[in-house]
Amino acid sequence: MSSNNNGVNIKRNMNPENGIVIQQLVVRPVVRQSQDIGKWRSALMHAEGLNGDRVPLYDLYDELRLDGFLQSLISKRILGVTKCELMFVDKEGQEIPAMKDLLKKKVIRDLRKEIILHKFYGISVIELMKKPDFSMYSIPRKHIRPKLGRIVYEQYGVDGIDYRNPPVSNYVFEVGKYDNFGLLLEAAPYVIYKRGGFGDWAQYAEIFGMPFRKGKYNGYDQVARQALESALEKMGGAGFAAIPNETDIEFIENKNTAGSTDLYDSLRKACNEELSVLILGQTETTTKTGGSLGGNDDTHEATEDEINMDDRAEELSIFNEQVKPILRNLGYPVDGGEFIHKKDDEKISIKDKVEIFIKLKKEYGLPMCDDHVYEETGIPKPEDYEQQINARESAQEKGNKPDSEEEPPTNVKKPTNKPASPKEPNETEEEETPDMEITWLDKFRMTLADFFDQAPKG
Repeated sequence: MSSNNNGVNIKRNMNPENGIVIQQLVVRPVVRQSQDIGKWRSALMHAEGLNGDRVPLYDLYDELRLDGFLQSLISKRILGVTKCELMFVDKEGQEIPAMKDLLKKKVIRDLRKEIILHKFYGISVIELMKKPDFSMYSIPRKHIRPKLGRIVYEQYGVDGIDYRNPPVSNYVFEVGKYDNFGLLLEAAPYVIYKRGGFGDWAQYAEIFGMPFRKGKYNGYDQVARQALESALEKMGGAGFAAIPNETDIEFIENKNTAGSTDLYDSLRKACNEELSVLILGQTETTTKTGGSLGGNDDTHEATEDEINMDDRAEELSIFNEQVKPILRNLGYPVDGGEFIHKKDDEKISIKDKVEIFIKLKKEYGLPMCDDHVYEETGIPKPEDYEQQINARESAQEKGNKPDSEEEPPTNVKKPTNKPASPKEPNETEEEETPDMEITWLDKFRMTLADFFDQAPKG
């Protein structure tokens, strides 16, 4: 055990299964401060230096992630991967029970998130441990020197652990490239500009959104001036001025103030749209820019799906090429197997399912299982289902009898010998039934009823 310059004890030569890195770092809090374009460029040049010190840049990243819209985009990109269930199968494609239990743990979901975050920070270095249960530790990125392949004990220090060499590399893996600073580098200017615009917008609302008050007092009566100022302060937060009676004050209004609020809002929307394009590849699934739903939205959604598919493919490569060897070192049964994503059935709307059922039944004559139709459409199966089916079959059998055996329709009027009475000009032969408004649900039920008329017993 040794001590650093700050008097913090640092443990050396730890048991690999209990963590080589996790107990050796002195982690400092994020430096919170207002950010501007000048600080962003300075932090970038600092990171591009010979030592590759990314501390100011990553402090800036963590500050900018307080922006709600940016954070939602990051979460959506992560969810595009983690929503797919991760599986580990053997050569025959069967799940290995021991690995199935491991992959259900929350720590695996945290591991997947940290792996994806390398796209935003440029790099992630993660340590896997078994003490006695499986755990992970994402190395604070301010302690990583990608150019040197080193994890430094102090974020501004030089001494540290070379993580690309054994024995550390047996339990620590790296994702990302040493010269990549992540998507947050490109996102930073838009968040900074938006913050500045919000500040100006708030100031505009404070100045022009509240009435300005003017109070006058006798120029030689200082007691009256103090009393007037005190009264104006207690009347609220709106701006005010206390001036002598002998003077005057003039307010010159900017002629462009009428459109200023639209200008600030346009800046906000433009920054958000650029962030959406940068992180998700499109805008329509996060902010509606106008128009109605249609083909344009489908195109944007397809673009996002392609990005998600690429992220998932990269995740599988990382798990199979980098995570699996470390799990083997920790004693997990991974030989001969591989990580895959569980295939999800394609989502089809209920309306589309009904159309498919009807087409297969009527046009192709395929037999259907009624229970399956009820289950897929979500329509509850009636308790007297069997009785209704038997009644319909009986009605169909009567409908197939010869014409001589058929009973006359009940709605046909019998002829009478009574003379026809004179009709009024607006009188019709029969009173017409008033039109009834048919809802979508009524049409849906009628369609199902027509479908089940031809369906065999389930």
